[in-house]
Amino acid sequence: MTGREVPGRWRVVGALFVVVACVATSVSAFGVFLPVLADTFGWSRGAIAVALSINLGLGGIAAFPVGRAADRHGPRGVLVLTVLIGGAGFALTSAIGALWHFYLVYGVMVGVGMSSIYVLSTATVSRWFVARRGLALAIVLSGFNLGWLLGGPVAAFLIERIGWRSAYLALGAIVAGIGGPAALAVRYPPGALGPAGPRSAETRAGTSLRHALGARQLWQLVGSWFAIGFVFMMVTVHSVPLARDLGLPLEQAAFMLTAYGLGAGVGRLAAGAAADRLGAVAIMRACLALQAIALALLVAGPPPWALTVVLVAFGVGASGADNAFVKRVPEVFGVGALATVMSVLGLGWRTGAALGPAGAGFVYDATGSYTIPFAAGLVALGAGALLFSLGSRPRTSGAS
Repeated sequence: MTGREVPGRWRVVGALFVVVACVATSVSAFGVFLPVLADTFGWSRGAIAVALSINLGLGGIAAFPVGRAADRHGPRGVLVLTVLIGGAGFALTSAIGALWHFYLVYGVMVGVGMSSIYVLSTATVSRWFVARRGLALAIVLSGFNLGWLLGGPVAAFLIERIGWRSAYLALGAIVAGIGGPAALAVRYPPGALGPAGPRSAETRAGTSLRHALGARQLWQLVGSWFAIGFVFMMVTVHSVPLARDLGLPLEQAAFMLTAYGLGAGVGRLAAGAAADRLGAVAIMRACLALQAIALALLVAGPPPWALTVVLVAFGVGASGADNAFVKRVPEVFGVGALATVMSVLGLGWRTGAALGPAGAGFVYDATGSYTIPFAAGLVALGAGALLFSLGSRPRTSGAS
């Protein structure tokens, strides 16, 4: 990478940060709308959370053609298209009148619209950076943390003042009106398209989709990210309803997502820089341990005043682990077919993320408590840590 090209790659980082932040601000507000929709329509928490399950599951499937298209033609066109579809889905959610409407526009349209964000963000940054990849990924993915920091309070503010329908219109405008134009600046470095890109030996070795699919490590990492996604979405979606159950009003409960976002922002940047020095595996293990401690405190049932502290700690661990994970993937598989490899891995994350909130919602409907699902999350974190340790081992020639 020449000095003349360096400013270009940081412009791509900035554009991706904007896209990610716009999307995350809207998506992170789901938990704020959940009790409002339950009160408005009389739907159960589990039934409402199914829309998010459809969103994540369908988005994971849609990520396959998205990743293949980006590996062959670059990320710009598909990113712009999917962001606009997502913005339209948020806007149309304002008009729902039945549960199946919600499943269609939020589950299907927003799911397809959001399918490209993580896959293309990580694949694009990994193609532009090698030595400072951890930091660059941290900056881009901290857009998710900014979204979680802002999404809850913004949504609660809008709901209280203009109603939930107009609030969804505003979120759609943020995604399409700001994220869409920013996506136009996203591109791969010159000569990087296809599995034979010239940037480094990392690009050329062991990166074809066929070889990746035959590697045991890929499926171990799929299982690990399934477990991590299960815990992450379960906790973030149900943190606001949990706070409401503890007696906090909506606007104050929405700050639970802000607490998570604050911790996640710190954890993301710190873990990104630390992973460049200490390695992704060591940082991943430390961050998973911190998540487990926070989740154990949620199982124990913290008082309302302590919930903020617990979610800050959970955010540090969750975002730090996420950053370490995506840094390790190109170290194991290279970057030649990385968007497609990330699509496979992303389907694992999205499947876990789809099951976590809905499962916790239905268990809550049956028991009136989150104790059982949060305890299940502890088991999932342990399994995820084991599978990551196995899957993050360097590949050897002919390994399967």
